[in-house]
Amino acid sequence: MNFVTLAIKNLLRRRGRTILTILGVAIAIAVLFSLLSFNSGYEKQLSGELDNLGIHILAVPKGCPYEAASLIIHGGVIPKYLMGSAIDEVKKVDGIEVASPMLLQQYYKEGRPHIVYGIDSDDMKRLKPWWQVEGRLFTQNEGNVLVIGRNLAEEEGKPKKNVGDVVPFGPDGTPFTIVGILERTGTQDDEFHFVPLPMAQRVFDKPDQITTIAIMVKDISKISEISGQLEKIPDVQVVTMTQIMGTIMNLVGSAQTLLISVIIIAIIISAVGIINTLLMSVNERTREFGMMKAVGASGLDIGKLVFIETLLITAGGGILGLMIAIFGSGLIEGFVREIVPYAPAGNLMTPEPGLIGLCLLFSVGIGFVCGIYPAIRSSRLTPMEAIRSNLE
Repeated sequence: MNFVTLAIKNLLRRRGRTILTILGVAIAIAVLFSLLSFNSGYEKQLSGELDNLGIHILAVPKGCPYEAASLIIHGGVIPKYLMGSAIDEVKKVDGIEVASPMLLQQYYKEGRPHIVYGIDSDDMKRLKPWWQVEGRLFTQNEGNVLVIGRNLAEEEGKPKKNVGDVVPFGPDGTPFTIVGILERTGTQDDEFHFVPLPMAQRVFDKPDQITTIAIMVKDISKISEISGQLEKIPDVQVVTMTQIMGTIMNLVGSAQTLLISVIIIAIIISAVGIINTLLMSVNERTREFGMMKAVGASGLDIGKLVFIETLLITAGGGILGLMIAIFGSGLIEGFVREIVPYAPAGNLMTPEPGLIGLCLLFSVGIGFVCGIYPAIRSSRLTPMEAIRSNLE
C-alpha cells in the first residue's frame, strides 16, 4: 500500500479544508521565519555598522541617556551641547588616537528633515579610512562647501546631484557647492550632509558648540580605563560602542516580545486548526476506516495514513510560508522597521539556509505533535463502529 499516494488523494478530496489548513500553517511559519531572519540580520547589520563607525567612544553632554548616543549614530539631534573647550581636555587623556568634534543638526526642506554633520575632515579620514569620495573632501578653512551621501545625490523623483552643483543649504537656503559625493557605504552616512565644523556652527548659530566628540583609542583593551579618565572631565559623559549596542538591543527586545507573542498565537491557532481538521476528517471517514480494517488493514496502517496526511499539510504549509516570507521580505522588513527602533541601514532579512531548515523542521514538528491524537483515534476504530455509524 502506497500511503503517501493515498494520503495525497484523501487530501485532494477535501481541497477547500486542506487549503485553509495549509494557509494557517503557512502564516505561522512566515511570521516565525521573518522574525528569526530579521533578528539575525538586525544584529549582524548593527554590529557591522558600529564597526564601520571607526569610533570606540562617544563623549556626550553630561545628563544625556545612552539612547542619546544611539540617536547621534542614526542622525537624531539631542538638545544638549558641549563647549569647544572640551575637545582640548579630551585630547589630554593618554591612549587616545583621534578625538574629533562633531556638531549634528537638522533643517527641514519640503517637509523632509535633512541631517547635517559638522565635522573635521582630517579626523574623518582617520576614523573612516574606507570612505571613497567622488570629487574631494573639503578642508576645514573652506566656506559654503559640502559633501553629501550617495542616496541624497540620487534621490528618487529628483534631478541627480553632481559634483560642482550649487544647492540651497541650511534653514536660510544659503548657496553651497557640492565638492564631493560619498560613495555608497550601506550605512546611515549615505543619507547625511557633511560640512566643515566651523561652517555648521555658523549656519546653525551654534558658536563654539559641539554635539559630541568621536574618539578612537590606540588600544581597545584599555577602553574602560580611558573612559574612566574621560568621565573626570566636567560636563562630559562617556558612552562606549558596546554600551550603545546593548542599549539598542534592549530596546529591540521589547519590540521582539510583541512579535514573539504574535508568533505564539499564530502557531496555536494553526495547531488547533490542524487538529480540528484531522478530527473532523476521522469522524467523517469512520465508515471508510472501518471498511479498510474489514478488508485487512491494521490499526497501524490507518494511523500511518492519518499521520502522513498531517505531515503533508504541515510540510506544505511550511514551504508555502517560507516562500511568502522570502518573496515578501521587502514588505515585511518595511513593516518591522516601523516597530523596531534604530534599525540600521542595509538588507536586514536574508534567506539563510540554516533558518530555512529550522523553520521547515519546526513545521514538520507541528505535524508530529498535532497528528498524534487523530492518528491514535483513527487506529482504534473497529468495523463494528463503521457499521453502527452507517446505520445511524
